[in-house]
Amino acid sequence: MTSIRLLVLTLGVSISILSVAPGRTQEVSQDPDWPCDQALVPQIAAAVIWDGAPAEGLAWREVPPVADLVGRITPSTTTEPAAAAAIAAFAAGLRPPDQERMLTLVFAGVLEVLNLDRRQLIDGIKRYSRDQSRRAAALGQELDQLVRLEQDPDPSAAPRRDELKQRLVLEERVFDEREKSLPFLCTRPVAVEQRLGFLARTIAGLIE
Repeated sequence: MTSIRLLVLTLGVSISILSVAPGRTQEVSQDPDWPCDQALVPQIAAAVIWDGAPAEGLAWREVPPVADLVGRITPSTTTEPAAAAAIAAFAAGLRPPDQERMLTLVFAGVLEVLNLDRRQLIDGIKRYSRDQSRRAAALGQELDQLVRLEQDPDPSAAPRRDELKQRLVLEERVFDEREKSLPFLCTRPVAVEQRLGFLARTIAGLIE
């Protein structure tokens, strides 16, 4: 097999994998831009992780101690033990009549902030996926052009063929490297979900 045929075969396999790999079909998600294996859930509802008082739509930002706590426990840079300690310290300073209301406000803030973080991650992954699809389509067009140039008997086609072949090698390398990044990108919304679940359990455990 000539090197040019091998290049065409290699690129063709890469593009076909992009189109049929698990997580890139609408059987996994109704959104064709969603490339991850896990089903796309745009937003985590409070009812899924919280069985306390209603939390959606509460004005938690208007309560400075609550807003401050939410700002400290939601970043990924805050470890789970540190977040749990901060929540416990906050709860210890509450009067019993205020405890449920204030901790529900904390959960409302955590839910809103982490859902927003997760939404931004999802949007970024979908943009990344759309860009990969555009790259795949462009590679396919250039492959067709390369095959035509290879079959062209005109000597003037040789320089154009060699230039295109070199460009395809580079573009395929970039495409493959970006494709390898997708599994990691897909773990990021999951990490936010796990943090949200942990904080919800921690807050609920302090409501008497």
